[in-house]
Amino acid sequence: MTTNGHLPHACSIWRATCGRSATEEAMPLLEPIAQLSHLRGTLRSRKRVIFAEGHDLRVLRAIQCIIEEQSAIPIVVGHEKDIHKRIAEANIGLRAGHDLEVVEPSDEFEFSDQWLAYSSAQQWKWRIPNLPLFIRDSRNTASAARIVDGSRADCLICGTSGEFSWHFIQLKEILASLQRRTAGTLHVLSAGERLLCLSDVVIEGVANPSQLAEIAVAAAQYVSAIGARPRIALCLDRCGKDIWSRGDKLHAAAQIVKTMAADVDVDGPVALTDAIGAVGGSGRAQRTSTPYNVLVFSRTGIAATVRDVLRSNSDWSEVGPFLLGTANRAHIVTPEISSETLVDMASFAGRCLDEFNSSVG
Repeated sequence: MTTNGHLPHACSIWRATCGRSATEEAMPLLEPIAQLSHLRGTLRSRKRVIFAEGHDLRVLRAIQCIIEEQSAIPIVVGHEKDIHKRIAEANIGLRAGHDLEVVEPSDEFEFSDQWLAYSSAQQWKWRIPNLPLFIRDSRNTASAARIVDGSRADCLICGTSGEFSWHFIQLKEILASLQRRTAGTLHVLSAGERLLCLSDVVIEGVANPSQLAEIAVAAAQYVSAIGARPRIALCLDRCGKDIWSRGDKLHAAAQIVKTMAADVDVDGPVALTDAIGAVGGSGRAQRTSTPYNVLVFSRTGIAATVRDVLRSNSDWSEVGPFLLGTANRAHIVTPEISSETLVDMASFAGRCLDEFNSSVG
């Protein structure tokens, strides 16, 4: 995939809105992901994006750039006094209550939110750090989810602190879409002119063919939204003893994908080495006509592992991870995320994927 001229446009916008210092800091990340530049919001189509961790400096710095770009309408969950203090200490050009709306994470649902999060963590034997931090993070995510569920915001972004599982249990209890759809993660990587999306399911055990097909189609919608034609590889999991039966499941999933989205190119099962064989160590595409740009895995966590390996050996950059199964209404990022990546996620979050969906069906 080529950048189709979006890179110069994206860079000029960034220079004009953020100034020299911000440009120098963010350009290494922005250049590889220029494919997303044309998705930045316009003034008439801005979405209301709520950040669960309003106390995080990366969130506040991202909001400053979001306001300058006018790519979204920011809302944060947090205590207004604490946010005022953080803004003043970091000398960020924001005015809480004027530039961004602040929602206090304190209402009649607070006790049930805390008890649900803590009891679920104990039941699943999740690692629980400092209890006050656990309560704060889980409560903020639940507050943001209720605001989205009540249509007072279009999308939420959480996960700059805390465990993925803390946030996921809150979203699943509150957002109806996660209760009826298969959840998954999507990591959008780019290097030079190459786009690669890694996706897996968020379930216990191995996904069945229907679940895998649902995640594959959801991932294809995101790739279509970016402007590329999705070509999906359902990757064979060589861990465990039932390799051949899993291969049969992937073949069945590929057939389901073809019935759900007839225009999507999908193969399965595909060995991981074959799926990424068109990409050299530097991330540059080798001689191939249509390399895979969506790799789907049947077990939780494999996409993140492959992402880590790719990024450690080449110059891949990432936007995400996105949470599939929420109709693009909620995303759980990682604690390592940068403020620049939060800006890119906010510009894409909350948008209706159907309008970009002609190649998916």
